[in-house]
Amino acid sequence: PKDALKGFMADWDTNGDEVVEFPEFLDYYENISATIDNDRYFELMMRNTWHISGGEGACANTSCRRVLVTHNTGRQTVEEIKNDLGIGAKDLDKMKANLVAQGITDIARIELYA
Repeated sequence: PKDALKGFMADWDTNGDEVVEFPEFLDYYENISATIDNDRYFELMMRNTWHISGGEGACANTSCRRVLVTHNTGRQTVEEIKNDLGIGAKDLDKMKANLVAQGITDIARIELYA
């Protein structure tokens, strides 16, 4: 696993200090963006890769988890866990905290569907 990580990091860590600095990160994505003909597709790719919420139409994020929220009134809505990178697939406490931070506070239950 360490060798695989080093191989992956080699594309990002251009000066070999085992730290990916912001300029190295930008250089990497500038090189990738040059190979993608469509700016809207590049935006979608970035949003989905890094779980960045937002975007419109074809550029709308599709990678952030959606959950079924049962509200205290019994009403149900499907909600996006915005910017969910790092929240585990079964970490309901973090999902709920994220939803509360988004302004959804009347949560009775959260359900996950594959």
